[in-house]
Amino acid sequence: MLNFSLIEKNQIEEYKKYYDYSCALGCDLNLLNAYLWRNEYNINFAVFDDTLIKAYFKDDGSVWGYCMPTGKNIKGALEEIFADAFERNSKPFIVMLTNGQRAMLESMFPSRFSFVRSPENQDYIYLSEELATLRGKKFHAKRNHISRFYKTYSDTRYETLDSSNKQDALKVVLEWYAENGVNSEGNEEVRAVCEALDNMEEFKMQGAVIYVDGKPAAMTLGSEISPDVFDVNFEKALRRYDGIYSVINNEFAKTLTKYKYINREEDMGLEGLRKSKLSYNPVIILDRYNAEIKNDINI
Repeated sequence: MLNFSLIEKNQIEEYKKYYDYSCALGCDLNLLNAYLWRNEYNINFAVFDDTLIKAYFKDDGSVWGYCMPTGKNIKGALEEIFADAFERNSKPFIVMLTNGQRAMLESMFPSRFSFVRSPENQDYIYLSEELATLRGKKFHAKRNHISRFYKTYSDTRYETLDSSNKQDALKVVLEWYAENGVNSEGNEEVRAVCEALDNMEEFKMQGAVIYVDGKPAAMTLGSEISPDVFDVNFEKALRRYDGIYSVINNEFAKTLTKYKYINREEDMGLEGLRKSKLSYNPVIILDRYNAEIKNDINI
């Protein structure tokens, strides 16, 4: 049985050696993401023959799904996954596959898996220049939102996130939960935000806070996936300030133009969030698939 464990802080950099970041786009390759959400999704890692295996566990200790291994011996690691699953009295379930990974799995084990698209886990990826400039007809509505915001709220300011305003960013998060009628106490996203803010310099994260009438009204915080791709890990804004989401998105994008792409992550199957992410005109929607072994197949 594979020896899985939750990722530790010192393993964030250590595990990066297993990934090819020259063509990385997905937020699943951001190991900081895996670390910050390790408790919420029971994200565990194991190493087999210089190959990294990621898995999501259920609360009862069983494996919900294995991710495609990455490293020196992918096929050998997959065979180890199959053995691990059977030892746990379950069938191998390979999750969060990109199109390329799906093709690789099929080529290694032809006709042994059925594939189902996982729409709630697709990444929305944008050209940073487009989000920064909002040029053209397709961004007409966003420009209008921003214009109305600045006409409505004359006393506004944008600040880069640092040690002096971390608590203001957290205030936005806590107010967002209150505004939406959700209890923030013990909430895993709040814990993840707190840990990210406490360690943002060490994690090399970037972020911002927007103030309206001297009060924190929006925050954003993210990290680099690769030299070409920036990942927006957290973004919260108080909806009583109409247009503020468009503003924080646009102003933060202006600081990220050294990156070709901005990954704004998945919609989690929420229709409102899906519409919002589509409204920013993604240039790539990175589809994900889950692979289940066929009932009549033994591996």
